[in-house]
Amino acid sequence: MTHVRDDLQLMLERPAIYLYDQDMGRLSMTGLQLGDTVFGRNEELSSLKECYRRSVSGKTEFAFISGHAGIGKSFLAYEFGKHVIMSGGVFLAGKFDQLQQGKPFSALAAVFNGYCGMLMWNSELREVVASKLRSSLGREVYYLTKIIPTLNDILGSEQSDETFYDDGCVDAQRRLQYLLCQFVEVLSSSSTAPLTLFLDDLQWADSASIAAVTQLLCSTGSSTKQKQFFFVGCHCEGIIDSAHPVWELVCNAELLGVPFTSLNLDSMAEDTLNAMVSETLCVLPRLTRTLSNIVYRKTKGNPLFVSQLMLSLNKKNLLFPSLNRRRWEWDNEKIMSQKLPDDVAVFFTQSIADLPSNVRISLFRISCFGASVEIAFVKTFEIALEMRGLCDNLDIAVDEGLLEKKGGELRFSRDRIQEAAYNTLPADERCLYHHVCGMALALYSTSESDDNILLAAVNQINLGGPAAVQDTSQSSTIAKVNLRAGQKAMVMSDFGAAYSYFNHGISFLQEGHWQELYDLSLRLFELAAKCALAIGDLANSKLHSEQVMKEARSFEDALNVMYISTCALAYSSGLPDSIQNSIGVLTKLGIDLQESRSTEVCVQETITLLTSRTDEEILNTRPMTDTTMIIAMKFLAKLEFGMNQTKPRSVPFVTQKIIELSLAKGMSPMSPIGFVYLGGFMSKLGDIISGYRYVKLALSLLDKVGRECAGEVICIATQVKIFVEPIQSALEHHNDGYAASMVTGDIFNALLNTILKDSCVHVAGVKLQTMREEYKKSEMLAKENNHSIFLVQIKQVQRDVLRLIGSDEEVTIPVEEKLIASNNSVLKTFCFRKAYTSFMFRSYDDAKEYVSKFFDCHENAWASLMVTHISNALYTGLISFWVARKSRDAQYWITRGNESKLTLKRWAESSRWTFENKWYLLEAEESFSNNDYEAAKLFYKQAISSAKLHKFVHEEALAYELAAYFHLELGEMEQSMEYFLAAHGRYNEWGAFGKCNSLFEFVKSSFSPASIESDVAP
Repeated sequence: MTHVRDDLQLMLERPAIYLYDQDMGRLSMTGLQLGDTVFGRNEELSSLKECYRRSVSGKTEFAFISGHAGIGKSFLAYEFGKHVIMSGGVFLAGKFDQLQQGKPFSALAAVFNGYCGMLMWNSELREVVASKLRSSLGREVYYLTKIIPTLNDILGSEQSDETFYDDGCVDAQRRLQYLLCQFVEVLSSSSTAPLTLFLDDLQWADSASIAAVTQLLCSTGSSTKQKQFFFVGCHCEGIIDSAHPVWELVCNAELLGVPFTSLNLDSMAEDTLNAMVSETLCVLPRLTRTLSNIVYRKTKGNPLFVSQLMLSLNKKNLLFPSLNRRRWEWDNEKIMSQKLPDDVAVFFTQSIADLPSNVRISLFRISCFGASVEIAFVKTFEIALEMRGLCDNLDIAVDEGLLEKKGGELRFSRDRIQEAAYNTLPADERCLYHHVCGMALALYSTSESDDNILLAAVNQINLGGPAAVQDTSQSSTIAKVNLRAGQKAMVMSDFGAAYSYFNHGISFLQEGHWQELYDLSLRLFELAAKCALAIGDLANSKLHSEQVMKEARSFEDALNVMYISTCALAYSSGLPDSIQNSIGVLTKLGIDLQESRSTEVCVQETITLLTSRTDEEILNTRPMTDTTMIIAMKFLAKLEFGMNQTKPRSVPFVTQKIIELSLAKGMSPMSPIGFVYLGGFMSKLGDIISGYRYVKLALSLLDKVGRECAGEVICIATQVKIFVEPIQSALEHHNDGYAASMVTGDIFNALLNTILKDSCVHVAGVKLQTMREEYKKSEMLAKENNHSIFLVQIKQVQRDVLRLIGSDEEVTIPVEEKLIASNNSVLKTFCFRKAYTSFMFRSYDDAKEYVSKFFDCHENAWASLMVTHISNALYTGLISFWVARKSRDAQYWITRGNESKLTLKRWAESSRWTFENKWYLLEAEESFSNNDYEAAKLFYKQAISSAKLHKFVHEEALAYELAAYFHLELGEMEQSMEYFLAAHGRYNEWGAFGKCNSLFEFVKSSFSPASIESDVAP
């Protein structure tokens, strides 16, 4: 009776499956039809939905689905995709391929290319996306069109490589990662629909694509906009190890605190399998139990094996629709007697072996290109290799269910089918076929000028390898097509793939190639060195560079790899050696820095050189065309950057040479570097107005010569501009500098712009909670790029911000002690931060100790004025006057404080907005220290008024507080209390709740309870 009751219940709940008759006549014609229902994955599907909900609601998350082949990973992801679409989101899906790993950004390119094609049907959204892309990326959007061709249709224009390709990009792969991140942000912000990206078969992903996904998920950037973006990826279990790029993605996510959900799928349980068989056949579970038990024993519950076995049983008429009984029937004994392999791959291999030989061979040929291929390419392939009947044979495979046509593509129904088809020939025969196929396609690509065919051809040749070459005269041709493919990959910013192409090209060269194929060899090794550096492979970059320097026929032929070697030294903590290399190369080129003169004489000579020219004449100077001088300018720019950090007194000599060559030989993309450093150095020497002129000139030059060095120029220029313009305006300038740096892959200057912006945020008095969030972003960016010095300096300031806020969050800095002992910049920052917090929380002994240590540190290395100089001058001055009033050595400390006061007074001459209140406050403290109480009262009032006028709420609070201490010292209790109340209110407005608590405790201990206003309480 229990079985009957269960059967009746199912009929009531699901009549379409278990009650109504099936059309057995139709099924006898069409055969068994497998549905798209997901069985036994409800828990995993719910986890995905919940992860998605959290991600698009404000907190970035992502998900991984793993499991053995055929377990149903992709099926689950696409079922989740239905939920995304039904809830109003956009679901974009792509797939990596083992045999297309050489094709740069293959999966991402296909995904976004398809989505841009969809946008063409929505004119309103298309225009919004196009407008935002032009606005946020400008001409740099071109680099996206190299991997997303249909983006040209969105933008309504197309540019040639010659117009845009920039060989001087610091790190083009970083650039493309940043641009992809901006592209996704534009897509997300252009529509209310959350964007989900699904990438299948991550085990075959190229490192550049995973790095781009990492950037999308973990990047901080300068934007505070919330992206409605979710990522889900699938990968086969047991293939990804610690050396795989996906492993690095997981490690970065954990490091940066980006949560993710990991789902590992297992085979179906017997009951789940029975439910699948029951619903597929529309037969009650009680009746299908015998069949499902047999299927389970044969397949071990692997979903792919289950579905293929049932289709095979139907095809062999062991599972058939009965017209008499009007339901599916099966023969248990005959099914049990079937000899089936234990592995689904072997099952597919046997199925393919049963096909006609012409279909089997055609399947092998198409499997050489991976799990899917465009139908248009198949037709090209048929023509190029003169294989008549290829398309017809593949149509037969489609009818057999082995292939399917979808969205202009021909793809294997299952990955295991592709693997089985590919393995129908032995490995050595496959290599030979790859070679023959690739050579034919390479010849065809030359006549058709088709980049996609070129890349497909080269990938086939390289899969074959040098051992497959039977005619050595082909070696040079193969090396040349690898060179072409590598250059195309560089344009697409996939330096990993480009390096692979150049390396393959080198491997095909025959002995004696440097003598017989000098130009080709030079270019392959030179570009291989450049790409190895770009992907962080310093060892191979050095090997390739050394080979060029050994074989080069002239000094000029080796210049490019010498520059690459110089960059490699700078990137690997070998800055002094990098500087010496640059000087050595420049000397051989006849460029002498002439450092025997004094710095002041050099600066004056440079100013005299420029005096006879107007800004307009400088901006209209002809462009530089001498290739040797162009590379010399790169060495000078690299030298300028290095010396600015290590030998600031030498910077003017490099600056002078850049400007001299720019005026004599023409402006190069590096020319703005010379003008901006001239402006920075002049400003530090005291001539801020003239320095301001030259940094503005440098910014204008960027529009003339290109923005290759824009991140560095904007960074230095902004630091000078804050001494003339209101400091609040600097925040947006440094955001521009960050974006410009990322567009050229210049991570160092991206970080520097971000950190200096944070320092400007502090000086500008932005609310502490906002400051806390900004520093958190900077911390993540420094972690992401493994920059320990920047990270330590960021966390030192974070520690102060948290204390001011009153947070009990601990800030751990594991390498702080080590860097304090070895790096003067870190030591000086540490001493200043300790002195600052000691002063803010009125710890006299600590403030005196750390400001003394700060004074003992030698001058910072930078040759330009920096925002840190502002805080240093103000707070060391305030501490000095405080110590002077309590110390026996008062005159020493008054002299120290006076130096800071005069510095701020001088800066106030160029920007009263930023510096007037600071200068007045030091005047007040000096007058207090000199017992000139009337002058002190006036200056305190002026400091308060100026801080309020110029919107420095934190310094208004500080001025009130110091004035309160002054009046307390004089015994003027009522005035003191009034100022303490005002200080408390301003600190509270700033968000310094920890400081408010400290101030309250001091007031409580210094005044009688009756005199303390209730609103002082924290």
